Amino acid sequence: MNKPRLNGSTRFSDSCLNAFNPGVRRKNRLGRRERLENSSTVQSGSMSNEAEPWRAAPVQPPFPVDRIDVWQICLDAPESAVDLQEVLARDEIARAERFHFTRDRQHFVRCRSAVREILGRYLGIPAQDIRFSYEANGKPQVVEDQNPQQLRFNISHSSGLAVIAVASGRTIGVDVEKIRPDVEYLELAERFFSTNEYKALSALPSNQLARAFFACWTRKEAFIKACGDGLSFPLSEFSVSIDPDAPATLQEVRTDPRAATRWSLLSLEPQEGFIGALAVEGPAQTIEQWRFDLDAESEG
Repeated sequence: MNKPRLNGSTRFSDSCLNAFNPGVRRKNRLGRRERLENSSTVQSGSMSNEAEPWRAAPVQPPFPVDRIDVWQICLDAPESAVDLQEVLARDEIARAERFHFTRDRQHFVRCRSAVREILGRYLGIPAQDIRFSYEANGKPQVVEDQNPQQLRFNISHSSGLAVIAVASGRTIGVDVEKIRPDVEYLELAERFFSTNEYKALSALPSNQLARAFFACWTRKEAFIKACGDGLSFPLSEFSVSIDPDAPATLQEVRTDPRAATRWSLLSLEPQEGFIGALAVEGPAQTIEQWRFDLDAESEG
């Protein structure tokens, strides 16, 4: 079977993880649906072992000129949560209403509301007034007339946790995944990863395989999302480091030998049981980590 060609518009994890999850395959045969969810200084592509905890969100964060800000948001709403649709645009509300399951709709509304609130803090614009344009791959950006300093952002979510990465004037991509024990790691890696990545994963003891697989997975996904329409190639044609406790690196891009010098990969661990990665154009920078309490913002 040929390996798929994907660009920045495609999140390969959503379909592929379910396809190689024996439990999901069994449920699909029974006609049941299961959805896949489901300041720290960065040096040499990894966060310091003495990284600061994720801190409460600042009311008005300084514009991220010389750093990257990463925000985490809980997408599971408490019973007392208010409806946040009032800050969304009509097209976002229409998209939310197309979700069949209440939980999926809730996650989408909370994620887009949080994005608007966070971007509004940088831009000095009310959340509901922010306007988005969409690239050919569907990636949203703030319209140019509201964004003279070229604020860039990217979003990822998994199992009720969203991560938003923000930078200035630099293309950026982020991915986060819940570490799952029910995945056919090596079967997936053999099909989608590069030969070097598959060999490295195959050499690991079983108790290290899950974190290494998802470290590799999120690093590849973050890079693809950052590249967007500017770069399209088979997933097997580029390699990243797989050790979750070592610096994240883009090791090789066969179709573009200079790519590894133009992009930086960084590791993220937003919560226990989750792992993520950040890809950014140019050299690595300091990362500031923030927790955004969407419900506290709504009550205020």
